[in-house]
Amino acid sequence: MSEHPASKLAFEVIQRALASAAKTREPMNALVVWTELGKGLSGTLDGVGAEPGLLRRVISEWCQGRGATERADLSRWAYRLEGKERLGKLEAAMAMRRVQADLEAALPELSAEAAMGDEGRKKLFLAVVRGWFPVGLEVLRDFPAGRVAKEEELLSALWAWCRRYLPAGGAGAAELGVRVER
Repeated sequence: MSEHPASKLAFEVIQRALASAAKTREPMNALVVWTELGKGLSGTLDGVGAEPGLLRRVISEWCQGRGATERADLSRWAYRLEGKERLGKLEAAMAMRRVQADLEAALPELSAEAAMGDEGRKKLFLAVVRGWFPVGLEVLRDFPAGRVAKEEELLSALWAWCRRYLPAGGAGAAELGVRVER
């Protein structure tokens, strides 16, 4: 995705936030938090006037343009974590809050988005999306299957994951348990 200062910063902040706790350093847990963050971003984009499903469309076009295919077998990628290793609902919510707080601290304009107008908010959130997306690629590289996968396989798995777990239409952030402040 394109390089924008806010995108690069968002990428670094999200990676750092996921690496800051033992449970979210675990790739399967990190992918869960990354996915929930994507759902929130999708809902926020819909809320600032982007067309519904924009996030999924951008991801699809980007992955297909780099050789991803629809034949990814997610069962080869996903793996089960046992009890204490698995991220619980409260831990996932805390991880989401940590990522959100870190993003707001690094990009204060996220908190002041109301003063930007619709077009400014949309551009800012698209920049954050462009920073968020490659974190998913990095997380998948740490999966057992990702350590031996070719780039096309990695992209195909991420695309399949997004098609399965990101909203096709407009799911609002509030429906996903993501705190939204105006």
